[in-house]
Amino acid sequence: MEQNYVAERSISPSTGVERWVVADARTFDLHVEVCAFLAGLRSKGRSPNTERVYAGRLALYLNYCAQRRIEWWRPGFMALSGLQQWLVTTPLPARSRRCPTTAAPRYRSQGTANAVMTAVTDFLRFGALLGWVPAQTAGLVSEWMLCRSRPPHSCRPESSRSRRPSAAAPVPTRLGAPDAHPARAFLGGLDSPRILPVCINLPAQSTV
Repeated sequence: MEQNYVAERSISPSTGVERWVVADARTFDLHVEVCAFLAGLRSKGRSPNTERVYAGRLALYLNYCAQRRIEWWRPGFMALSGLQQWLVTTPLPARSRRCPTTAAPRYRSQGTANAVMTAVTDFLRFGALLGWVPAQTAGLVSEWMLCRSRPPHSCRPESSRSRRPSAAAPVPTRLGAPDAHPARAFLGGLDSPRILPVCINLPAQSTV
């Protein structure tokens, strides 16, 4: 899958603080909303390892959405189900370029797929609280989480009404948002809207 977004460890040149961020793979512009969510994890005292894992999982989600032209801030019921299925049926990248092409493909476990989906739902709910993910999406996410634990026949995809965007739904500011974006309130200490030149390229684990 094409890597439109990457998880990176950044270092502030003024404070020396290391933080995990998600950025555009070409321009290294920060993804403001994901970085705000990661900052929220730090404010709750989550460990740097938790922050790293969530960064990798959310970069994976953004890449999945970009490849399928899904609006990440309002995925449908079927889009979430499709993501979970994709996670367990798509082979993982080779551990290294030296791995023989004849090696048996590796796949994510169902537990790993569930962990990725938990990161995605946590992120979307966080965005709904701040107003840059529609409340309708938060409700759909909750419905999807409940359906995940039920027999398949007891759940149904969203109706045509739930797929229709609400006229009052907020439109999130895109990458490269101005400083007025509400998510930037969570980004205190990041000196620039871009990954800093001293950023250490250390992708999150490829097994997410």
